[in-house]
Amino acid sequence: MSVPLNYPLIEGFWIRNFKVFRQIAVGSSFQQSVVMDCEGDIMPYELTPFTVFVGDTATGKSTILDAFAFLADCINYGIGPALSHRGGFESVYHFGGEGPLSIGVVYRACGEPQSLTYVLNIDYNQRTHHPFVETEALIYRKHEPGSQPRPVLLFQNGEKQNRLVQPWVGASGSSLDQVKRTDSTHLGLNALAQIEDLPDIPQFKLYLDKFFVSCYASSNAANLSPPRFKFVPGGNLAHDLKRIKEKHPSEFSNILNVIAGRMPGIEKIIYETSESGRSLLTFKLAELEAAVHPAQLGEGSLRLLSLLTLFEDPVPTPLLGIEEPAAFMGASQINAFTKLIMYHIRELGGTQFFITTSNNTLIDQIDPTDVWFLMRGNDGNIQTSRGLDELQFLGINLNLVGPYWYSEYLYREHVPVSTTGMYRRAP
Repeated sequence: MSVPLNYPLIEGFWIRNFKVFRQIAVGSSFQQSVVMDCEGDIMPYELTPFTVFVGDTATGKSTILDAFAFLADCINYGIGPALSHRGGFESVYHFGGEGPLSIGVVYRACGEPQSLTYVLNIDYNQRTHHPFVETEALIYRKHEPGSQPRPVLLFQNGEKQNRLVQPWVGASGSSLDQVKRTDSTHLGLNALAQIEDLPDIPQFKLYLDKFFVSCYASSNAANLSPPRFKFVPGGNLAHDLKRIKEKHPSEFSNILNVIAGRMPGIEKIIYETSESGRSLLTFKLAELEAAVHPAQLGEGSLRLLSLLTLFEDPVPTPLLGIEEPAAFMGASQINAFTKLIMYHIRELGGTQFFITTSNNTLIDQIDPTDVWFLMRGNDGNIQTSRGLDELQFLGINLNLVGPYWYSEYLYREHVPVSTTGMYRRAP
């Protein structure tokens, strides 16, 4: 996919010792060869605005989305509450892992010739039984041959604490002191983002801070109780509509009309508030006189409706995760969904999509450059590979690959598809 001009992007990331992942790397990062401890070179594949993660059950698709939700929670609440919400440090730390929990993100702001690499390492003090920020780093690197990384922030905590903030042009002593005063349970990124001399850092913080995961369940369609954390998977249609109404009250009626117009068989979406403050959601169907409740619609219609709601928000979410969007959808609904995302990226912009799926019909409609497979290797650890590389490894003539590239070439039983010996599941 060609990236629109001035499109902010997460170009790559790595996750280490977080839940099911011992270590994975996706996309481009100049530090991956160091942080990941991998043999050989790691190809610098920069992610596009549309990235799809494919894998069987328990291969970590949802964990990738939760890693970014975890970063958002760390920004908003600190590492203690973010970990407690997930059961504590020992619950999220990879079983048998060594070293700290590590998440790294490579980000490039709109039109910038350089990217930011943000590294967060979290460790656990066995004596005090408290987690702490073991390392936090923010590093610039220009996209040109021979360029060297330029650190702006480096925090190291342990028995001794070292707060290194590399001065930048125009930096004041008070600004440096503000960042250095950050304690070991909160992020120095928050303090840096308050400094006007570094405008791309607030953009990056906002990119992570506003991360939203859509994980729709029809059984929760009428549940409007707010989640404990702002960006926790488990949102639902009624909650999304309530959020949009609060943000854009004057445009809300028109938004509902646009969404209804994209849904076959639905004439009108009716959103009301009861005297007790509870939101009520009903639908007027073409063939029925009385309005129906969400539970009376089909699963596929509800899921597509939920996704349309996200796309019609006048202020787009910078980074949007969508979990298993094709569940219960038919082929025509899946086709409408992919076309809508392509239109959103090319014509509207402003949102980068991370999508998880195991649906063949959806995967076949995505460019293999934008698809990343999560599979368990012979050692039991989850590894990643790009769809295009999988085809090239099998010696497939890419000029002959049609719209069913995944179903036809890669969805096979026990066929090694990479040098690490990873396998596909049987159809």
